[in-house]
Amino acid sequence: MGRPPCQTHLFFFGTVADKVQYVFQNVFSGMIIYESWTLSFYNVFYTVLPPLVLGILDQFVSARLLDRYPQLYSLGQQNKFFKISVFVSWILTAVYHSIILYVGGNLFWTYGVQGDGLVANHWVWGTAMYGAVLLTVLGKASLITNNWTKYHVAAIPGSMVIWIVFIVVYGTVAPKLNISVEYFGVIPRLFTSPIFWIEMPTLAILCLARDFCWKFSKRLWRPEAYHHVQEIQKYNIQDYRPRYVFLLQYMYPFRRD
Repeated sequence: MGRPPCQTHLFFFGTVADKVQYVFQNVFSGMIIYESWTLSFYNVFYTVLPPLVLGILDQFVSARLLDRYPQLYSLGQQNKFFKISVFVSWILTAVYHSIILYVGGNLFWTYGVQGDGLVANHWVWGTAMYGAVLLTVLGKASLITNNWTKYHVAAIPGSMVIWIVFIVVYGTVAPKLNISVEYFGVIPRLFTSPIFWIEMPTLAILCLARDFCWKFSKRLWRPEAYHHVQEIQKYNIQDYRPRYVFLLQYMYPFRRD
């Protein structure tokens, strides 16, 4: 449907935009917001599965309904889901998300005083923001998923589980091997901090609230023809009318034949 390329772009842009904003905050000092190896693993491990599952397995309607309503094939011919305006809207969405994530991450860790009175350091803040970014893009992938299968569950929520397990193991073992020493002492402070567990879902909800409202209003007040077919599929509604009549009234409202 043309959305997986946009989603892949959003996955990458989510971290790049945060880095660009941090460059201005640190006055071009060369300091980075995320640990380098963890950032490299972003597209390699944590977000590689959702685009694959969405691109290969996701169906906006079943083959049976496509056969019944062949007019739906015209959506691809018209580039309904992948054109310049759609691509630009995804970029603007990514910028919007990144601003909320970066500003929100700063506000959450403005003081960062933990239970023992010590202040969380730069890498605690950066790793927490990394988790919020990942949860947001996986939440966005969930919003655009049309049909959920066991593979979607393994790829989208599973990617978040992979990150949590990996960061605990890697952040604990790697500094002892003199690799990614930035993580020295970070994991115990991060995962025992309530700020971390509150920040991730809060920022993700703030980012995706607009997307959810837009999706809801679009389907409720300005539905497309394929939205009606999706409703037929979801509720298994029987349509005994001639196969062309149903969609013609939505795709070509000026016609009465």
